[in-house]
Formats: sequence, C-alpha cells, structure tokens
Amino acid sequence: MWQKVGVVGAAVQQVAGGVPWLGHVIPLVRDPLAFLASQREGPAVVRLQLAGRRVYLVTRGEAAREVLVSTVFDKGGPFMDTARVLVGNGVITCSNTDHRRQQPVMRPAFSREQVTRYAPVMGECVTQVVDGWREGERLDVEASMYGLAARVVARTLIAAPAGREAAETMGGALPVLLEGMFRQMLVPWPLLHRLPLPANRRFQQAQARLGRAVAEVIGQYRAGQAPGDDLLSLVMAARDDDGRPLDDTEVRDQVLSVLAAGVETTASLLAWTLHALAARPDVEHRLWAELDRELAGRAPVFADISRLPYTRQVLLEVLRLWPPTWMLSRIALEQTVLAGFSVPAGADVIVSPYALQRDPAVFDDPEDFDPDRWLPERVTAAQRQAFTAFGGGRRKCLGEQYGMTEAVLALASISSHWQLLNAGAAPLQPLPRFLLTPKAGPLLLARRTALSGGPRAVGDQR
Repeated sequence: MWQKVGVVGAAVQQVAGGVPWLGHVIPLVRDPLAFLASQREGPAVVRLQLAGRRVYLVTRGEAAREVLVSTVFDKGGPFMDTARVLVGNGVITCSNTDHRRQQPVMRPAFSREQVTRYAPVMGECVTQVVDGWREGERLDVEASMYGLAARVVARTLIAAPAGREAAETMGGALPVLLEGMFRQMLVPWPLLHRLPLPANRRFQQAQARLGRAVAEVIGQYRAGQAPGDDLLSLVMAARDDDGRPLDDTEVRDQVLSVLAAGVETTASLLAWTLHALAARPDVEHRLWAELDRELAGRAPVFADISRLPYTRQVLLEVLRLWPPTWMLSRIALEQTVLAGFSVPAGADVIVSPYALQRDPAVFDDPEDFDPDRWLPERVTAAQRQAFTAFGGGRRKCLGEQYGMTEAVLALASISSHWQLLNAGAAPLQPLPRFLLTPKAGPLLLARRTALSGGPRAVGDQR
C-alpha cells in the first residue's frame, strides 16, 4: 500500500469548494460528518485546506489501516496537535519515540490481570449510580454516564482522595473543552483563540479548574497519600533509562490522558448505547434474552463477559456508528506513496473512523443498527480494516480492554433491571465537537419486572 522515497505516486487532488483563507473550514463547521463521508466518492486520498493548513484525507479503509500501522506516520496533524492543548505529551498524544518510553509504564495498569481486578470495582460503581434511579423519572443519560465513568476512573486508575474530584472536574469541564478544541482544530490561529471572547474565556476557565484539580492529585501522591496499586502510583514510581523519575509536568500529562480517555470515551459509548436501545426494541429484546439467560438477574462479573457475545456486539455496533473519536490525524515523517498517491514529508494526514465505518462498499446497509454484523462468521477483512474506533497498530488504544470491560458490565447490569424509554424529546443526533457526543433529550426510567426471553410488559409503554 505504501512505499518510501524513490517511488513516485499520483498527485493528490484538492477537494473543490474551498474559500480563500479558510479553505474547507466552512463545510467542516456546518456539517463535518457529512462532508467527510462525502469524500468517499472521490479517490483514496484527497487534499483539504484548513485555514492555510494543507491536510491529506484518507477515504478508504485499507489506506487508513496503513496510516495507523506504518512507521512512516507518527502522531501529529490537526487532531493530535489540538489534543495536546488538553492532555499535553501523554501516552495518547506523544510521538513514537516518546511512546516507546511511556508505554511500558502505562501498559501494566491495563493488562488482563489488572482489568480482572478492576472489574468488581466497576460493578460496585454501576450499582452505586443505578441505586439512585427512580421509576418514572426522566434521566439525563449523558450526565449519568459521565458520573459513572468518573467514579470508575477515580476508584481504579487514580484512587487517592483527590482523584474523585479530578475525575468529576474532568467530566464537568469536558463539554466546554471539547467545543473549544474543535474550534482550535479547524482554525489553527493561536492569536484568535487568545482574544477575550466569551467562548475563549469559558475554555480557559475550564482548563484552569482542571489544572488545579490535577495539581491537587499530584500533590497528594507526592505527599505519600497514594494507594500504591493504582495506575498513577505505577506512573509516579517509574524511572526512565537514566533512573530519573517523571517530573510533575510528565505526571500531569499522563493524569490528563487517563482522565480524558477514561471518562469521555466510556461515558459517550454508554450514553449512545442507551439512546440507541430506546429506539430499537427488537435489539433490546434480544439483549434482554441473553442477559436473562446468562445472568438471571444477578450482577455480572468479569467471568460473564465471554458469555455475553450479543452484549458486546451491541457495543461494537454503537462504536461503528458513533465512534467517540470521529477523526484521527498523523504526520508523514518522510515522503511516501499511499494508495498510489504521493504524500510529502511533513504532511498532515487525517482519517475519519465515522466516515470509514459507514462506507456502503464495506458495510451492507451501513446506516442500520445491526449488532449481528459482528458475528464472527460475518466479519470480513475489509470491515476489520475500516473499523478504526480504537486506532490501530502499536498506537492502538491502550485502554480498549479496560473500556470494553466497563461498558459490558455496565450495560449488562443496567439492562438486566431497567428499560430506558424515549420521552418524546428530539431524535438522537450526533454532535461533532472535538469528540463525537450524543445530542438527545432525557430518557424515562422504567423497571423491568419480569425475567424471561421474550418482551416485557414494560415494553408496552413504548
């Protein structure tokens, strides 16, 4: 798919419709998801302009996979450069060189053994959140799932007393931060974002609140108040090749990376899932049948996950349709040829999991919510290449197993006992900020009163 210097590829065409100074910012602001998806009709690589920044967009799954796995491409480009505004040079955003030093420090906390240890805590957190629900109440799903994800992160990854406050601060600040980061990504003019405008002030205030919360976390750990067996304890005990511990800036970047990934992505996945199930009773009834058969009303544990394949398929289908990270970016370290097209050294390259995962050439009826497309016998090589919700290659999401374990346990526990009904509010829509979040009204809480494989009486309330 790609070749290094010495092989000349075709010139990359620029997408029509750009305007002076701004380039393609206007259609990306107006409807970025539709604009990116529409580029599938063109070549495998096309060129965009973002306020004077030339960007190469990959529109085919095979080419996207090469960008994510090849050492010719490194973390960088508009998405990653903007992500560094929030999380610094942590394990999510750092270069490949830094990643070789950081990954060994972070990986043990996300091993299967550690995730198995986290699972009971995850279950306790779900129970604590759901115990506050009441029959007939309207639930702000997004806020509830943010609260759950923050609670889990604070109990498993950053477990000192200040960790809970930092996780909750991250959950509360993220909507403002993600909106501001989206603006900064599309219009990368730093001076514009420093002007004393209301949106800029909200962003700076949210960032300052988060910075203070993280500083308090680090202070507690430095003062010996660390539990000793959580992720942050491992990070702070780590040494580089010269025997030097991480300084406060390096620790801060890892804390912010964990908070951003651990809170936003899992909360978003669960919120999308609960909204999707409220719109698809046929899928929900099949989910109930599996949960009732395998759990019979008891709380799920880690050992149950392998016995809940349809639950996992539901979550994968949600990730396909609404991936939290709807855009990824890389930078070409040298001149190369990608899918037959020349890409110069230093070029910004972007991949849109949202667009790739709705490609009708890869996924039949791609707009349909169909968990069965993830049955082992139905998954094709092209689907595996196009499914980039977790990234790919050596930089594939380190917390994939952690996040999916939390999501399966949470969905299984919630759907075993509750049905969330549409309350006649606005239809579910994606809200593309820096990450993709659901835009919808509250859902109505209804208890499931019977355990069987068929539809519940409560289902008649639809």
